[in-house]
Amino acid sequence: MRKAFLAVLVPSLLVMSSAVMAGDDLLSGIPTPPNSKALGTQGIASGGQLARYSTSTNPAGVIAAYQEALPGAGWTVTGGGGGGGGSYGGGAGLQATNGPKYLSVNAGGPAGMTFVSMCVWPSKPHNDNCGDND
Repeated sequence: MRKAFLAVLVPSLLVMSSAVMAGDDLLSGIPTPPNSKALGTQGIASGGQLARYSTSTNPAGVIAAYQEALPGAGWTVTGGGGGGGGSYGGGAGLQATNGPKYLSVNAGGPAGMTFVSMCVWPSKPHNDNCGDND
């Protein structure tokens, strides 16, 4: 009985782990910021994922790179612009959709160092303020 249980359980676990590794990750397929260093990822509210990066590219340059790259990755840019506030001071941001998936990118920081928060959700959340709702 024990061997039969393990014979069924082990292959099931292998299939589940390979499915998770193969692409249920909301961040897969989204380009990283130009010249960036990954600072970490985490799950956030409403089933989303947050990735943080640092880069020497200025905030406007980060957003311009996303406006150019996202359509080729299947995303439609729906909004964006510059602004102030947030954890890192003034900066720029954009929002995009890919089917029901929703993306928000915020970039800002002091001269010479830009911090980027990239959040993606399975669908548009009630609070899409990336970086401040985790």
